[in-house]
Formats: sequence, C-alpha cells, structure tokens
Amino acid sequence: MLRFLIFTSVFLACSLLAAKPSPGAGNDRKPLPPLDMAKLKNELSFVRGKAQADGPWPREIRYNFKVYDFKTDTFRQEAKTFVIKKKPLRIIPHAVGVAEILWAICPRERLVAFNEFTADQDSSFIADQVLKRGPIFKSKETELVIGYRPDLVFTVFYSGSDFKEKLKQAKIPSFDLGYFGSIDSLKEQILLIGGIIGEESNAQAMVKLIDTKISALRKKLPRRNRPVRVLYYDEGGYVPGISSNFNSICNIIGAVNVGAEQGIKSWSQIDYETLLKWNPDVIIVPDRSKLKELLMSNRVLSHARAVKGGSVYYVPGVYLRVASQYMLLSADLLAGIIYRQPR
Repeated sequence: MLRFLIFTSVFLACSLLAAKPSPGAGNDRKPLPPLDMAKLKNELSFVRGKAQADGPWPREIRYNFKVYDFKTDTFRQEAKTFVIKKKPLRIIPHAVGVAEILWAICPRERLVAFNEFTADQDSSFIADQVLKRGPIFKSKETELVIGYRPDLVFTVFYSGSDFKEKLKQAKIPSFDLGYFGSIDSLKEQILLIGGIIGEESNAQAMVKLIDTKISALRKKLPRRNRPVRVLYYDEGGYVPGISSNFNSICNIIGAVNVGAEQGIKSWSQIDYETLLKWNPDVIIVPDRSKLKELLMSNRVLSHARAVKGGSVYYVPGVYLRVASQYMLLSADLLAGIIYRQPR
C-alpha cells in the first residue's frame, strides 16, 4: 500500500507525517494544516516581550505544585514557596518540554546543557538546534550535570528521585515543576518559569502569543453540526484521557477526545471490543508503530467507522508527546488531518 504525504513544507524542520490510505476510502487528497506550520514554529521558538528592569534578588516564588499519582489515577495539589537567591545564569532543563519553553523565552547563552531526549527528533521540536549546540547528557548522569556547574536545574514529575537527591546533596539549586499536561497548566508553568529566571515579560508575551494563535486557528476551522470524535491509540492499547496534552490539543480545535469522553482521567488500556464500542470518527496512531496495519486488518474492527472510512492516520511521535508551546503545532497538524480542508 503506497504511502502519501499528509502535508509538505520545505521550511519545516520537523518530521513529515505519513499516512496510508485504504483502497476506495476516498481520502487520497492531501490535507494541509490551517496555519502555516513553518511560520508558526518560528514564532513559537523565539518570543520577546517589552524590555524590563532586572527585578529584585533574592526573590520568593509562591506557586501551586501539582502531582499525579499513577497508582490511584488522581491528582493532588499543594501550595509551595521557592526562594532563589540570585538571577540564574547557568540553567539546565531536565525535560524536553521545559527545554523548549526556555529555548523560546530565555537568552540561549544561559542554557548550559540539555538531556538526550531534547536532542532526539522523535521527542523534541528543537532537536536539530540542540544537537548543533550541546552539550548533551543522559537523563541519569547526575554527576555530569553537576560538573556543568549550573546555578539552577529544572526538574519535572518524572525526573528520578535519585537524580533530585544527588542535586540536593551537591547543593545544586533545583526547581521541580511537577505535572503539567493541559494548555491552561502549560501557560501557568510558562509564567512560573519566567518569574523564576527573571524573564517575566518574555513569558507573558509567550502566553499572549499562544492565545492569539489558538484564536487564529479556530477561526479557520469549518463549522460542523457535531464535533469530530478522535481517538489516540498508542502502543499496548493505551489511550489518553482528560488530563492529557492530547485532550487539550483536541479542545483547541473543537474535536472530542474519545478517551476523555469515556471518562479516562490520564491514560488507560483498552481492547479492540472497547474501541469498536466507542466507534470514533478518526483514529490517530504513532508512526513507526505498525498500528495502522493492525487496526485496518483486524476482523473485530472491520465495522468500526474509522476503519471502514480509512480514517486511521500515522502521526510522528513528537507531535503526540509534546508538552510545551509547540502543542499549537500539534493542534494545527491534527486539524489538517481531521477536517481535511486545504489552506
């Protein structure tokens, strides 16, 4: 079965989306995202607000820390205070999403190292630049991180407890951003990061840009009698729910995330019978997974709406795992797929 390109853009330094049409499915037209992907990526990659005076140091940051408990599938939140003695000039992000945010709002000479996943094109939208710039460390190489002499390390909820403890023992200042997955929590984290590093104006400009681009994207979407129901089906049969970034991506473009519709909070595993019962209009699967072939050839799913209509699409993993302002790229791409409206 021949592959065809979902969209083309000679300036887009990201992975191209590949999809395989079914015979007679009627979906051989090449859809384009509503907004120019290359231009959107450039705008989200470098944001500067109004010039601001260097604020007072030390400073006390008060924030809400959110943690997800995978065992109980629940969230807990607590108020915290963080005191930073001086403006951090040697910063290391321990997660891809944080690195992508800092890349856009922080002077880049202040970023002294990146973890291996930020240099991986399957995980990061800035991988090409990071590979050229470096240095790069593996996520568990705490000693190497300490050797870079950072005055601040940003960690997240999945940064290992051993990594965090070694930073503490070495008296390396660190800030745990906790969990964030929705677009609203993402904007809160951008403002929080901006306050910690002394780049509040840039952070505010980024949040304003996100809101502006969401509005521009929505204006280009077609009106429908009912929203498109989309299921993201990952390897192992896992689907994302209410608190996932995929749910926010769907909300941005007026689509229904079927996992959230069915009451899933974070992630849950489903079988083919459940998938058929939920019967989504569109199924999204990660590329390089062989999942499209498996779903399209399965007898149980032969009567599923998305399978019958050939509406099962491969999407590069970087768009599905995004946890930064580049979520707008994912929303733009998904809109091009599910609405199939050429620009």
